[in-house]
Amino acid sequence: MRWSATLLVVLAGAGLPGCSGASVEDGAERPLTQYGKNNVLTAKGAERFEDGAWHKHGQFTFRNERGEIVSEGSYEMGLETGPWTQVYEDGARGEGSFLAGQRSGPWATYFPNGVPQDSGAYKEGRRTGEWTSRRKDGTLLRKAMFVDGKEHGPVTYFSSDGQSVDRQRTGIYRDGELQVP
Repeated sequence: MRWSATLLVVLAGAGLPGCSGASVEDGAERPLTQYGKNNVLTAKGAERFEDGAWHKHGQFTFRNERGEIVSEGSYEMGLETGPWTQVYEDGARGEGSFLAGQRSGPWATYFPNGVPQDSGAYKEGRRTGEWTSRRKDGTLLRKAMFVDGKEHGPVTYFSSDGQSVDRQRTGIYRDGELQVP
């Protein structure tokens, strides 16, 4: 059985550009589908041949082994680009954009119940500027300034009521470390 399935995959690819051993021209495209355990479709999109290699290109959808969508977005020459949606193992959801394979611009994550969890912006794949974090019940957890992906500047942590300040963790941070006053 294992040999038969492998043979079907090879034969199915025989008519696709780049699968028969013939040379492939830059700009050629082919569909890309990947299957996981129990023959569940785990990835669907397309590839483009450029500079001697195949690269993910265009809209993609990724699914877990249960068939649930875990990520959707676009690629350009193998790098994530434009708007993406991601669903994490715990059911939380993230939304934002990529530029040349790195998170860029506004991003937000949401708890499985839809309550906002984290929001802020990325620059070159690192958190930058002000980020706000909340608890599952929606109360404020933290407001923090980030530089190059690390807490840097004023950071305020809030007690479980979401209003009073947690003085032990609140203060000025430098490179992710709380500075002792």
